[in-house]
Order: sequence, then C-alpha cells, then structure tokens
Amino acid sequence: MGRPTIDEPLRRLAEDPAAFLPAEPGEERIEDARFVISLQRERHPWSVGVQRLRLDPGEVTSTVAEIRDLLTARGRSASMWSVGSSALPSDLPDRLQALGMVPEDGPGEAAMVLVRPPEPHPPTSFVVRLAETADEYRVAADVMIEAFGFDPSDAAEARAQAESRFERSRASAHTRLALVWEDDVPIATGRVTFTPWGLFLGGGGTLPRARARGAFGALIPAAWREAVRRGTPALVTWARRDTSEPILARLGFEEVATIRQLRDDLGTGAGA
Repeated sequence: MGRPTIDEPLRRLAEDPAAFLPAEPGEERIEDARFVISLQRERHPWSVGVQRLRLDPGEVTSTVAEIRDLLTARGRSASMWSVGSSALPSDLPDRLQALGMVPEDGPGEAAMVLVRPPEPHPPTSFVVRLAETADEYRVAADVMIEAFGFDPSDAAEARAQAESRFERSRASAHTRLALVWEDDVPIATGRVTFTPWGLFLGGGGTLPRARARGAFGALIPAAWREAVRRGTPALVTWARRDTSEPILARLGFEEVATIRQLRDDLGTGAGA
C-alpha cells in the first residue's frame, strides 16, 4: 500500500496558516489578494503575522508601506513576516531585508505535514494533556516565556493575558493548549488548532533544561489520536531546522514548504 498523499488544502494550510486557521475571539484578520495579516490581542511582535504573500515585483515597496500604515494605525509597533516557498516575487526575503526587516536567527523553518500514524516513539515518563483550567494556562504561559526567552515586557503581557486566553478558549471550539508534564512538573507546551483538514500545532516550546529528551515528540502521538478521533487524520506544524525538524522527520512528517521569517520593527524599518 502506498504512502498517503498530502492534499493541496493541507499544503496551503502548512505554508500559510494565518490565511486558513479559524479566527479566534478578539482576533482581527485582514485578507487581501496580495497578503493576509493576522492580529491577535497581545502586543508582542509574534501577535502580528503577515503571510500568504503574493506581491507584484514592481509593487513590493508600496505594498510594504501600505501594510506598515495599516499596522501603525492599529497601534502596533512590530510584526513577523513569514515568507513561504510560494511567495512572490521569488526574491522577496532579500527585498524585505532591503526595506529594513531583520531575518530571525537560525537556518529557517520547514512547514511539515503528517498524514499517517507517527512512527513508534520510545516509552517515556511524559504525560500529555490539554489544559483545562486558568491555572494551567498560566503555567503554560510561564513555560513559553522561558522556552522562547521573552523580554520582561513581553513576559508580563503573556502572564497578564493567560486568564483571558483561557476564557477565549472556552468560548471557542477551535483552539486548545496542550501541556507536557514530567513528574508533575510542566516542561513543554503547544497550541492545538482544529481545522477541517487536520490539527495545526503551533507555538510549541520546551524548557531549555528539558530539551533533547523527547518532550516535544511526546506531543505528536497524543495529537494524532485526537486528529483521528475528530475524523481529520493529519497534523500540520512548523519546525526549526536545527531543533524539531529532524525529530518530526523521524516520526514521519514530510516537508511541504520552506519558511523564512523576518521581523519588522515599525519604529525603525518603516522609514527605511
């Protein structure tokens, strides 16, 4: 029996999730034939995503200026641009850098899809479960803060927003947080979004002291079981090439696109 094929809707979701994930309460989405902008309630740079970029080569500068104006008018000071393999023009990352954007450190990310049961994972002591209380959402926020090295301002915002995130999750049927526990201590977390095509895993982070021990991989079998239970047997995620991409590849994920991320600080780049 051959390998399951990855349908085009899954490929599109994997490369440009902001264009296809269900909008959450309080989230604004600006959709244009040239781009999609997702604005979450939080104010840190990762709360503003610019994706599905299809720009005319002669209009890159003007379109960037247009997007910067839209974000400045909404009181945003920074955004994250995700340039996938299908983005146009093909040299868009270089053009965005010339306009003042700064590439994220590291070798980039891979958009990856799993459409068959994950390869067996060595037994571990990890316990994976969905966050069910406001306290668990606060715990997940603390894990994310340490995992991603938030600065004090962003950390304070993440902690302040934890309870409202929990309340929004209760009002939405789309998104939940998963926590990985070891000996009753939370060591990793990830956001699970339910879509008609499969589960999207985003915002995954592991505490530095717990990395390279399989905590992230422990999320995958649990997520797969939930995807099958919902009748959408597929997992979609982004993976850093220097950390999680090799782990996911061993579990059976396939790469469908390359993602390059650039940060646009509007106070500096907008005038470039």
